[in-house]
Amino acid sequence: MTYVIGAKVPRGSVTKALYWDTQDPYHYVRLQGVNKGLNDQREYDLLIVGGEDHKTGQVDDTKSRHGRLETWARERFPMMEQVEFTWAGQVMETIDGLAFIGRNPLDKDNFFVVTGDSGMGMTHGTIAGILLTDLILGRENSWTTLYDPSRKTLRAAGTYAERVLNMAAQYTDWVTGGDVSSVNEIAKDCGAVLRSGLTKVAVYRDEKGELHERSAVCPNLGCIIDWNPSEKTWDCPSHGSRFDKLGKVINGPANKDLPHVESK
Repeated sequence: MTYVIGAKVPRGSVTKALYWDTQDPYHYVRLQGVNKGLNDQREYDLLIVGGEDHKTGQVDDTKSRHGRLETWARERFPMMEQVEFTWAGQVMETIDGLAFIGRNPLDKDNFFVVTGDSGMGMTHGTIAGILLTDLILGRENSWTTLYDPSRKTLRAAGTYAERVLNMAAQYTDWVTGGDVSSVNEIAKDCGAVLRSGLTKVAVYRDEKGELHERSAVCPNLGCIIDWNPSEKTWDCPSHGSRFDKLGKVINGPANKDLPHVESK
C-alpha cells in the first residue's frame, strides 16, 4: 500500500520533474497543473506527494501516514498550501524493484506483459513502449534481459527470503482470536473478523445495520484477511489480494470473491 496527499502550490513555484528519495519507505513527488476552479480563480499546480509504503494488510494507521507525508513535504516545499486531497492505493512490486516487461512466461511468443512497475509506472511505461516495440519488430534491445519477466536475480535472493518469511508469519492469524467477540461490537459501515469454531468469518455491517458475512480465508492461498477501515476493504496480509466490503475481489492474485457464510 502507498499513500498520497495533494496540495496546491503557486504555479511555477516547483520545477516540473519526477522526484523521489532513497529513504525506506521512500517518498516521491509529482506536479499536476490545475486550471481555474469555481472556488479559486487562480491557476496553480497540485503538488502530489506519496510514499510511507507498507505491505498490504499489515498496518492500519492511514491518518498517521498521511500526516507524515505532509510533514515531510512542508520541510522541503514551504510554499505548499492546505492539503486538498488524500488517498491510498496498492503498488505491485517485484523483488528487485524493476518491472516485468517482455514476453509472458509459459505463453505464446506473441504474448507480452508489462507489470510490477514498483511505483515507477511513468518511467517503466516509457521504457515498455520502447522495449516492446523492439521485441515485436524483432530488433535487438539492450534492456531485454534486464526486464525479462523470466529473469532470476541472485542479488535479490536475500530480499526474497525475507519476504517469504514475512508471508509465512501471517498464517499465525489462524490460531488467534477475532478482532471482536461479537457482531454487536461492529459499528455501521465497518467490518471485523470474528472467530467461528476452527475458522474465521469476515463480517461487514452496512449503513442500514444489515450484516454481510463472508469467509475470512483468502481464496488465493488461505491466509486470514484483515479489515482496512480507511479504504473499506478486506486485505490479505500475505499476498496482497483485496476485496471490497461485500467480499468482491478487486485486486489479485485472488481471482474469485470471498465465499458466503450462512448466519447461525
